[in-house]
Amino acid sequence: MKRELIITMDERGRVTIPKEIREKIKTKKLRLKIEGDKIILEPVNPDIEKYYGIFKNNVGNVDIDEVLEKSLTEVLKNDC
Repeated sequence: MKRELIITMDERGRVTIPKEIREKIKTKKLRLKIEGDKIILEPVNPDIEKYYGIFKNNVGNVDIDEVLEKSLTEVLKNDC
């Protein structure tokens, strides 16, 4: 999806990302990069794969990797 939008910054420096784009990127956390005279916003998605296997044993009927994945995803989704 390559689109170009013109958006307006308010007096406090805020911009609103259109709803259709917010729904597509599915995250509230964005990385802001400045490259020359360009401002780039990129979605930051949790890299849960790097945590798989760090716990070698299951505790009872609980899969630690599954619990960790759910927890990290929830924290990062709600971390604004």
